[in-house]
Order: sequence, then C-alpha cells, then structure tokens
Amino acid sequence: MNKKPRNKKYTPRPIGTAGGLVAIARATMRRQEAVPLREDQTTDLGLAYWLSMQNLLTGDANEEAWSCVVCALNIGMALSENGIGADAEPWLVKALDGAFRAKIRSARTGNFRFDGEAITAITDALHAHDEQMKLATRAEVTEAMNLVRRRIDEGHVYREAANQEHKEAA
Repeated sequence: MNKKPRNKKYTPRPIGTAGGLVAIARATMRRQEAVPLREDQTTDLGLAYWLSMQNLLTGDANEEAWSCVVCALNIGMALSENGIGADAEPWLVKALDGAFRAKIRSARTGNFRFDGEAITAITDALHAHDEQMKLATRAEVTEAMNLVRRRIDEGHVYREAANQEHKEAA
C-alpha cells in the first residue's frame, strides 16, 4: 500500500500591526518609480544648476556653484551611459573637460570662471541634461545619482582635464 504523502498543513502568516498597508505602500512606490519626473520636479532640479551656471558666468561664484554644475554633468553622464540621451555623451565629456580646467585654474586665481570653450560645451551639455531629465524615470535618476555618489566615494572622478593641464604646464 503506497500512500501518497499529505500536503503540509496550511499555516497562515501572522499579520503585522500595519496589516496589508506595507504591501500596498511597496507596490505604490514601485509604480511611482516607473514614471517620469513631473514638469515641476524637473524645473526645480534644473533651477539649481542653471542658477549656479549663471553665477559662474557672471563671476559671482564659489566652489559650491561649480560643484552643483559638475554634479548635474556627472548625473547626465551616468544617464547617457545607461542609454538615456546616449548621443549627449560627447558634449558631456567636453563640458567636464572645461569644468575641470576651471577647477584647476581656480587653484591659481582663487575664482571659478569658465573659458569660452567651456561655456559653450557646458551650456550645450546642460540643455541635453534637461532633455534627459524629461525622459528618465524617477528610478533611473535615482540610480544615476547613486552611481555618481559611488564613483566619488571610490575616488573614481573625472581626471582627463587635470592630466591635460599638467602636461601643458610641463
């Protein structure tokens, strides 16, 4: 007599104090991450780096304004590496070159200013970044920001312009 083993007895999982609200909240967050940023959100984010760029153009800038612009450029680079506005990558590279030339120059002069080539490249790159932000979802923007943060923490920062400036000085 070959008896088939019985299935395990059903034991319901205990319900937490929040009930099913945690599962609902998680599902809602996943759904929100898959949508693009709202227009007011992209405007708010853009204001910070465009105002910093304006301060850099007028000579009324410090390292904080420079950092804000470079952060936007790095996020744009991370987005383009992930396929969002990938055609903007050459502009972003030129823009980062110009930004780091300004950083190196600031060590000598004490102020943050861009040269003509950098102004054009950074302006074009920031316009491209605005378009990237319209296309990217909240999750993609968050992922790009986290990638930039990891690169900074690991010491993997853009050094092309610094190496070029050093070679020219020698």
